[in-house]
Amino acid sequence: MKRLAILIIVAALAWSGYWAFSAWAQRRAIESWAEARRADGWEVVWDDLSIRGFPNRLDTTFTGLLLADPETDTIWEAPMLQVLQVVYNRDHVIVAFPDSQTVSHEGARYEIASDGLRASLVRDGALLVRANAEAEVLNISGEAPLALSDLTAAISRADAEANRYRIAVNAEGIATGASASSGTQDGLRLDTTLTLNAPLRLEDYAEARPRRIEIDRAELDMNALKMAATGEVDVLDSGHLDGQLSLRVQNLSEALAAERDAGRLPPEVLSIVEGAAQLLSGLSGREDSIDVTFEFRDRKTWLGFLPLGEAPRLR
Repeated sequence: MKRLAILIIVAALAWSGYWAFSAWAQRRAIESWAEARRADGWEVVWDDLSIRGFPNRLDTTFTGLLLADPETDTIWEAPMLQVLQVVYNRDHVIVAFPDSQTVSHEGARYEIASDGLRASLVRDGALLVRANAEAEVLNISGEAPLALSDLTAAISRADAEANRYRIAVNAEGIATGASASSGTQDGLRLDTTLTLNAPLRLEDYAEARPRRIEIDRAELDMNALKMAATGEVDVLDSGHLDGQLSLRVQNLSEALAAERDAGRLPPEVLSIVEGAAQLLSGLSGREDSIDVTFEFRDRKTWLGFLPLGEAPRLR
């Protein structure tokens, strides 16, 4: 019995030492990352950094966090951020965001208010395996206000050898413009697969460029307007799309009347939208809906035999 008690004490001391070392290594990795960013010209500031969670977790909490990247003219500020991990699986990370945070980009400032915003990330070394995010409510104010409710989003590696990733987004409620401040309505659904030129790496994610986009489902229901799109396009070296995109829009008259009554769009913009809608609905043979297929080839956009201009370009 005495030997068992000694073994338990030794094991507890050994685990305590392992946890303390893991916490020290976590802090050192964060500080090294911050030093490397500062050497690149970033501003990386926090008021406090604490690591708790003994005996099984490493709960890292930042307070007064500010990250500023001068190259992209982007500043992110958050009063608090938590990064949660278990000691024995450092490749699975959970991030809990504060109820309010701000992002500034090229002089434009966006206030982000949320309820239950959190994300999880699973990696294989430096490679992303999957990431998920969810929020009961997510409101973004600024030049283009957006409100989402019951939001879930995910990206997962579908084929490591082909660098294919599946992306799924679902929001039970969505509103934009002035209506974003009065609660969300309708919904958003997206299911698409991206083929990239390189695997997604956590540090060098900007190096991965899309080579092919397969849209299995893209639906938006908002303010009487119903939109759905499917298609498959390749991305040329120039960034132009090459392929086809089918678009269906319903309840045009009701949606445009609602926009006119709400005053969310300037009259001149609304007139252009109405003219384009009438043209496309006429080509579809229906008065109140659009059902067309756009073809992207030779770096141009075509609707049947009609050239509409340059094909969309991703970069």
